[in-house]
Amino acid sequence: MALSIEQIVAYSYEAVLAEMRKGTNQWVENAALRELQKGGFIKHVSLGPTIECPLDYRPNPDAGILVTDMDSAPLTKTEIGTAASYEIAQLSVPVTWSKGDDAKNPEENQKVNLATQILENGINTHDDIIERNIFVTSTAGGVELNGLDVLVPDSGQGTPGGISAVTETWWRNFADTYTDVTDIEATMTAAYNAAMKGSGSEQTPKILLGGSDPHALYESQLQQLQRFVDTNEADGGFKVLAFKTARFVFSQYGDDHVYFLNPKSYNLVVSKQYFRDKGNTQEINDANAFRFFIYSALQAITNNKSRLAVISLA
Repeated sequence: MALSIEQIVAYSYEAVLAEMRKGTNQWVENAALRELQKGGFIKHVSLGPTIECPLDYRPNPDAGILVTDMDSAPLTKTEIGTAASYEIAQLSVPVTWSKGDDAKNPEENQKVNLATQILENGINTHDDIIERNIFVTSTAGGVELNGLDVLVPDSGQGTPGGISAVTETWWRNFADTYTDVTDIEATMTAAYNAAMKGSGSEQTPKILLGGSDPHALYESQLQQLQRFVDTNEADGGFKVLAFKTARFVFSQYGDDHVYFLNPKSYNLVVSKQYFRDKGNTQEINDANAFRFFIYSALQAITNNKSRLAVISLA
C-alpha cells in the first residue's frame, strides 16, 4: 500500500530541511540570511519572556587623576550598566493539502514529489519572510520582527531595545549618505571606521549588507584584484565583494542602503526549540484536507547600536 502524503511529509521534513540549500523556483534567493548564518550572526538559544541584553554603557564616571594624595573618593553609587530588552516575534507558515491530492497522485513516487515540493516551498517561504524583514521591519500589527531600518536607522537615533538614542547619545549609530561613484568608497570608509572606533579593534564590521545598486556602484570603482574576499569568490562572478576585511553582500530585498554589521553587536536570535519547527499534522474540520505549520520564535536585536553603521543614497 502506497504511503500517504501525510506520512511522506512526516518522514521527509528533516531530510528536506537538511538537504535544501537554494530554491529551484522563480522567487526565492536568501543571500543575506545565508551570509548571516555563515558569519555567526544567528544565535540559537532557549528563550524567555523577552530577550535581555545587559549593557556596560560608560566608563566609571568617578574615576580620574588625583589632585593630591589626600583626595576623597565620591560616595555616589557607581552607575555603569543598563539593559536593552526585546519582545519575541513569531513566524508561521501553514502547509495544507487535500485528500484529492492523495487521490490524484496514487503512486508513491508521485506522492514523494508532491510532498517534497510543498515542504521546500514552506521552508523557502519561511526563510524568505526572514530575508525580507532583515532589511525592513514587519508590519503584522503585533510584536514585529525588527529590520535594520529600525535597529540601524538613517537618523542614527531610534529606540531599539527600549533605549532612546535621542537622549542616550552613546546608543546612536553612525549614519551618512553617498551621492554617486565619486564618494561611495569614502563614505563606506567613514562608516566602517566609525563602527570600528579604532585601529586594531576586535569589533570590526564583518559583513556589509545592501541592495544590488550600491553593490554594483562600489564594484565599478574597484580594480580586479580588489573585488573578492578570496579566490573562490572569483568563480561566482564576484557576487561577494571585499571591503577592507568585510564581505559585501547584496540581497533582492536590499535597496540603496548599506549596513555595516558585526556578530557581537547584531544578531538574529532564534529559539533553540522552535526554529523552522514542523508541527503535527492535523485533519481540518469540515474539509477533506490536512495541515501542519512551520513555526519559529525569533527576534533581530542589537546590544551595541553604536558599533553598527548605515549609509544610503542622498
